[in-house]
Amino acid sequence: MILSSFTFNVNFSHALLFEQSLRNDYIPFVENSEGVHEIKVYKLLTEVDNGGDTVSMQVFFKTMESFMEFELNQKDKLIGLIESKYRGNYVFFHTLLKEF
Repeated sequence: MILSSFTFNVNFSHALLFEQSLRNDYIPFVENSEGVHEIKVYKLLTEVDNGGDTVSMQVFFKTMESFMEFELNQKDKLIGLIESKYRGNYVFFHTLLKEF
């Protein structure tokens, strides 16, 4: 199993709107991508006061090939959707993990 984790920190002023966009737009976009096995979303509970809320979207793939398909064809589109609406009000990092 391959886990592609997107962790977003969103300014408090935009956090509720971001969570709504995540549920209504971004998760469905990712779910409709070929090869995605499962998606889970978590809100960080233990964080330093950094002026925002932190949310992690965990996207699971059964194979590295499925992940690469997403990486090459969908990841930039996803980030583009987020960037067009939240530019300057969020930061993110992406982590790739493999179950062992």
